[in-house]
Amino acid sequence: MRRLFAPLLATALVLTMTVTTANAAQVIQRTWRASLGSGAVHGRESLTGFTDGTGAIGYQLIAMKPNTSYSAQIWAGTCGNPKTRIVTWSGFRTDATGGTAGSRVIGQLTMNKIWYYGRPGSLSIRYTLSGKKVICANLGYTHATRVYLPSYKINLPVVPGPSGYPYCNVAMYQKILWQPTEPGVTFLYAHARTGMFLPLLTASKINNGAAMIGKLVYVYTSDSMMYTYKITQVRRHVKSIQSAVGVTSERLWLQTSEGPNFSYPKLVIVAVRIASAPASYAASHPTPHIVHCS
Repeated sequence: MRRLFAPLLATALVLTMTVTTANAAQVIQRTWRASLGSGAVHGRESLTGFTDGTGAIGYQLIAMKPNTSYSAQIWAGTCGNPKTRIVTWSGFRTDATGGTAGSRVIGQLTMNKIWYYGRPGSLSIRYTLSGKKVICANLGYTHATRVYLPSYKINLPVVPGPSGYPYCNVAMYQKILWQPTEPGVTFLYAHARTGMFLPLLTASKINNGAAMIGKLVYVYTSDSMMYTYKITQVRRHVKSIQSAVGVTSERLWLQTSEGPNFSYPKLVIVAVRIASAPASYAASHPTPHIVHCS
């Protein structure tokens, strides 16, 4: 059986990815969102990171204690499993109805910390009063959920890539890279096995994959959208995927292995987005049946 080498990048590389330049255009890189309380009974929160390294939080609190000042904290980890407190802000004062709304700018130093913890892991926001937690919500972002290549009969749920050996029966996204519509590479990978990405490897061996150029790839996301990509490059015998880090234009990379173990080169299929459209919840949320294979 052919195996895929999981493209796990070292911590040093993650740190390199957080370095930004102040003179870059302020383009949204990613937005995390949270509903405060069941059904957003206490409002909503957004956390945005820009490509210039800065960020912003936007908040709308409702049905909180009237005329009261709260502090807000961003944590690495979930509400149920908090790990590291990244930053604390104070002075979120509610009015007589218990509501308040606004936004705050996040500087590069703090935003780099948020990226460091949030790119490979989870983030949460909590509001505290007198040091005690009042409400907490997990921050989530839009991510790939399904990849479909009708020309190659590939139709797989997409899940976050594990830290160890890649799963079978699904495709995976590389958590420290990007997602559809975000500036950078959306990196989806799967084993070169039957029912997974084996048809891509097979097709790439015929005239270096010339017939693959122009074929369509459909990527569905957690916000019930479908993005259409067109294959533009077939890269065979790739020995390193670290160049994905330096790509600042939106691209899709599909990766699988060319050999039976991690020492073999990789196949990388590059595609560009050409269309987008709403999708049904059912189409964009297939149930993954993960198999822990070896």
